[in-house]
Amino acid sequence: MNLNDPDKAKDDLRRAVESGDSDTIARVAMFNIWPLLMSHTEQVISAIALLPSSVLEHYPVLRLMHPMTAVLARTTRSFKPAMYTEHARSMRPEEVDFVILTQMIAFRTSGDIEAALLYAKRLEDRIRNVRIESRDRLDGPLWYFHHQIGATFLAAGDSRRALLELATARQLGKLSAQADAERVVLGRVALAHALRGAMGDAERTLAEARALPPPTPAHVSASISTEHTAAAFIAVDRMAENLDEALGELAPYDSLDLTWPFVLLVRTRALLSRQQPEDALETIRLARDSHPVHEGSFAFDVVGASSITAMVETGDLASARRVAEEFSDAGVLTRLATVRLSLRDGKLDNAASHLGLLARDQALGPAQRAECVLLSGWLELARIDDLDRETAVQIHRVVRRPEIRRLVTIMPRQLVDRVRDRLSAEAVAEFDVAVGGLAHFEMDERPVLTAGELRVLNALLDHHSTAAMASTFHVSPNTIKSQLRSLYRKLDCSTRGDALRIATRMNLLVSEVSA
Repeated sequence: MNLNDPDKAKDDLRRAVESGDSDTIARVAMFNIWPLLMSHTEQVISAIALLPSSVLEHYPVLRLMHPMTAVLARTTRSFKPAMYTEHARSMRPEEVDFVILTQMIAFRTSGDIEAALLYAKRLEDRIRNVRIESRDRLDGPLWYFHHQIGATFLAAGDSRRALLELATARQLGKLSAQADAERVVLGRVALAHALRGAMGDAERTLAEARALPPPTPAHVSASISTEHTAAAFIAVDRMAENLDEALGELAPYDSLDLTWPFVLLVRTRALLSRQQPEDALETIRLARDSHPVHEGSFAFDVVGASSITAMVETGDLASARRVAEEFSDAGVLTRLATVRLSLRDGKLDNAASHLGLLARDQALGPAQRAECVLLSGWLELARIDDLDRETAVQIHRVVRRPEIRRLVTIMPRQLVDRVRDRLSAEAVAEFDVAVGGLAHFEMDERPVLTAGELRVLNALLDHHSTAAMASTFHVSPNTIKSQLRSLYRKLDCSTRGDALRIATRMNLLVSEVSA
């Protein structure tokens, strides 16, 4: 294959197109695919668009580049090319590289991230074990292979492994003959940093990328979309003044780009920070209906976490619980959202269990660790109606970082007040600046019920009289009446119906049954 001579590739393709023979065009395009893609993007895509499906079936790399493939893959016709052993044996070594690359990208585009990761591993192994001189030249595709492997890790939500792979791609990109290689990679590096909550690193990387020459036609759409998404990530987590401008530059919800779940996360975070959960739910629905969303993908995690958070904000805790159960293994974002749901729901043991799992996750980024600190403080307050001074100091340390200003809004008002009570005068001044101008919700004051009161409360589901309950529990009616009076006082109600409604909202009935 020709991987290193763009002029020859252009001339060969021109002659093939002039011949009018589809098989010749396909064969020449495949033989010269790398220099054509990098240097003559529009010409090769125009040529591929003219090829019939019967020809494209034999060239999965060309099929992937066809303008219709990405559109159909996210809607009605997934593209998951297979390569059989006997077929691979007849291929040139360079062609095998590109077929595996195509399989990785195709499965990723079709939403099957678990399969895409298998092909990423296969391509990694091949790069390591099979030496191909033309691939490893400065004008070869090695940087691009590492870049796409890193992008696949990013699509899986694995920002740590993505950064490792993209670091290699960047170093190779600096040396590459492709003028925009480094900038293309830096956009994805900035996005990975932003996802982890390392906003300083994301901002510096984004500035480096934008200081480089503009991307070429081969990468301009994906590169600019990635940079806009990283910039919006930074703006929404800082709740910056330019947030509306940053949001306006994002790709639409039905974008074909790899960044679409990141765009969805940014948009829903912005809407939720502005207390517009209904709009957030509509945004989630539109994006989910426009793309394949499978378990194991970052998209699945984003949909789960954003849906839970938005439903909690609308007060629909029952739906939030159902989503939390459906997406129980989705990822870190959904686990954090489940902790917040559990705290709002009064399921403190459940919240503690999830926080324990998060604490043992070595791959968490700065933002996720900071959120765990805030949620642990909320859990402590909910359990003992108090806050240790050390906990308050840790929360203050997290809150004063401007890059996570959005996260501060998850703190209930009572937690904010209790932290302030535990800090020194100097620290309080810093803390007040950090939380100034932010809205905080009110924690439900969940009553502490005795065993007898819980027993009577659950009995209200099946019994309509004190006599029936007294008979069931083998106690006097007066004992039941006394426990009911105490229960109604703690729930601030006076009727059986109101008691059951309030207990359901506070999850008191579920807690007792689960116990």
